[in-house]
Amino acid sequence: MSDEPAVLNETERRRLNRLAVVPGVLMVGALIAQIPSATLANKAPLLLIALAPSDPFLILTVNSVPVWAFFVVGFTRLILPDPFLYLIGSEFGPRGRAAIDAELGPRNRITRSISWLDRWFPRFGPFFIAALPNYPVCLLSGLVRVRPWIFGVLNASGTALRLFVIWRIGRVFSGPIGSVVEFLGRYQLAFMGVMAVLVVGQVWTSQPQTQDPG
Repeated sequence: MSDEPAVLNETERRRLNRLAVVPGVLMVGALIAQIPSATLANKAPLLLIALAPSDPFLILTVNSVPVWAFFVVGFTRLILPDPFLYLIGSEFGPRGRAAIDAELGPRNRITRSISWLDRWFPRFGPFFIAALPNYPVCLLSGLVRVRPWIFGVLNASGTALRLFVIWRIGRVFSGPIGSVVEFLGRYQLAFMGVMAVLVVGQVWTSQPQTQDPG
């Protein structure tokens, strides 16, 4: 009997695609938002948080938005894709992972991260969920059948703590952060060009490898 996971049927594939819509749209939005990030950090910091809530962007914007908005928008955006990713893992198991691997290719950052985390997840799963609840971690949480309430509590509490730590860092280093934001604003076009090159590089290196027909 083959150890390869069975292929998803058409109904299952449609279900997986529906679950992947929200994480996929958010990922694309975050990627695109990196390009004008210098402009957004100066003129629309809350929009930058809503589109691309990475730690550097959260630190840059922490002093430019109301405290409540930083926590509400940041928390909502950070956890929004996670239930969908958990469901993909829990509903489809190894077959879902095989479908994702086939779709994204072995060079993709997500598939490479899943492969690396898979070795350590049985021992450090709760830590990963609380400290690093990214796309691969949420998928693996579903794959290994972490209980939904445990996943939810660890994810939410870890995300809230992460935002609090970033907020405190922002308050302590408000002066230097403000200087960085001002510098980015002064050279917006240059940074936009640099970020565009970096984003294109990210997309290029994440493309699935094509098979040589020969």
